[in-house]
Amino acid sequence: MPDQMGALLCQLHIMIISQAFCIFEYVYFARADSIFEGQMVYAVRMQCGRQLAIEAPVEADIVGSVPESGNAAAHGYSRQSGISFAEVLCKNRYVGRSFIQPSNRLRQLSVAKKFGALVGSVKNKRIILIDDSIVRGNTIGPIIKLLRNAGAKEVHIRVASPPLLYPCYMGINIPTREELIANKMNAKELANYVGADSLAYLSLEGLIKAVRSDLKSKNSHKVGHCTACLSGIYPGGVPNQDSEYDW
Repeated sequence: MPDQMGALLCQLHIMIISQAFCIFEYVYFARADSIFEGQMVYAVRMQCGRQLAIEAPVEADIVGSVPESGNAAAHGYSRQSGISFAEVLCKNRYVGRSFIQPSNRLRQLSVAKKFGALVGSVKNKRIILIDDSIVRGNTIGPIIKLLRNAGAKEVHIRVASPPLLYPCYMGINIPTREELIANKMNAKELANYVGADSLAYLSLEGLIKAVRSDLKSKNSHKVGHCTACLSGIYPGGVPNQDSEYDW
């Protein structure tokens, strides 16, 4: 627009948009030795385990993990709680990740081939079993059955992330709310369903605290994470239900 002298003025309107990295990278997807936002993923997962021990303590003899994505959180839970860590499951490394299998049947077959219980660690023990997340709920039940068949006295499930309640529209294999077990059952109901003595999740506030506790950047516009699958708040908005981008 021209000013009073007839010269043209150009006005720039700059919108500052906060970044929104996928928080599930820390929970599950990233390799434990990855450096993400300047911090090691393994350290963040350990911090999630520490926070989980504060939020959801339980008496037990040992802390174990669903390998391998639950390992770091289990060590964090063990250190915070003072309960010894022990390996309770043996993993077949030649079987792929069950979460990303395309069908429920393939996911269940994957679990059956993937794990074996370590009887010497498990027999007559009260176990806190740490898993990184529970998505559809079809893998944790067979694992608990394995541990009980190996002689576990109690199995308490502790999940190092909040309940997944909403679909991901950014390409992750969580297309509908109906397939997410947390939409069908609360923690107590899910514990009964999978055969656990108890089950508890890390809170969303606890996850964010763990993720951001050691971030180098304190600039609020540079510190942001997408929690849409946990909170229902989508950084880019929810796609139009009639559009071709509605997964």
